[in-house]
Amino acid sequence: MEYNILIVDDEEAILKLLPLFLAMNKKHTFTVHTATNGKVGVETYNKLVNKGKKPDLVLMDLRMPVMDGVEATMRIMYNDPEANIYLFTAYAKTEVEKEAYDAGAQGTINKSADWTKTVEEIVNVLES
Repeated sequence: MEYNILIVDDEEAILKLLPLFLAMNKKHTFTVHTATNGKVGVETYNKLVNKGKKPDLVLMDLRMPVMDGVEATMRIMYNDPEANIYLFTAYAKTEVEKEAYDAGAQGTINKSADWTKTVEEIVNVLES
């Protein structure tokens, strides 16, 4: 299966490493788009939708400069109530995570040092 993913995160290592680990998955093919903050993430999401390449999954960091993940989630969900946004954060079980759920996020994938486990979680979300 082929999936279109948007990663919205201000950590350069995440934006470089996660696509590499996704590419190692033998079962699926991933086209990965990235954004370095929430504002760019909202703009990128809208551009992809307008090109007919709506992301199957948005991985949204919560704490970023310019626009945080809660605001970005709210804006994407306002424009596309069917968006599939999962928080990608180390701030699980916090008030800000609850705010992102209230804004429309469907779940959380915790940032982990175990990239293989992270890719498995992403695949499970996409397959469900």
